[in-house]
Amino acid sequence: MPFRKEPAFDAPIPGQSLTAEPKSRPWNNPPQLDTVEDAMEYYLPKLSSPEFAPRLLEVIERGIPLTSLAETIVTGGAMQGIHSIDVGMLVSPILVVFMEGMAEIAEIKYNLGDKDKDEVADPQLVRKAMQELEKTESTIKETKESEGADNQVEEPTGLMARKRSI
Repeated sequence: MPFRKEPAFDAPIPGQSLTAEPKSRPWNNPPQLDTVEDAMEYYLPKLSSPEFAPRLLEVIERGIPLTSLAETIVTGGAMQGIHSIDVGMLVSPILVVFMEGMAEIAEIKYNLGDKDKDEVADPQLVRKAMQELEKTESTIKETKESEGADNQVEEPTGLMARKRSI
């Protein structure tokens, strides 16, 4: 990891977050919406509005995962004090399904973000892993067979070991 040649003086001072006036930040105040239903009534009209929907569909068409979009929207809402983080986590999957429906109606291919497209197992790596697994299994079987003949229980040792009474 390369080291910085110049010190970073633009970073916050330690403890700076504790010096702000109480309730001066949106996330330090009680949320405006405190139920999932209220948050859905807030988000769904905004997402389907004529001003926002075309831009959202453009972003979906570019291949941005719907889960990432929902997380971004929900995080922004929590930072603005619209709802709590808990409500945001509960609303996020509903927003994903809503955006999925919007994309299907607009006949746009979308990426849910639940799996990687490039994640294909290399056959050579799989074969090598299977060979190592077989070697490990055979070693375990051999040690169990050798220990099976000598079936004595070892007494625990050490400072915290319990003393067994016979």
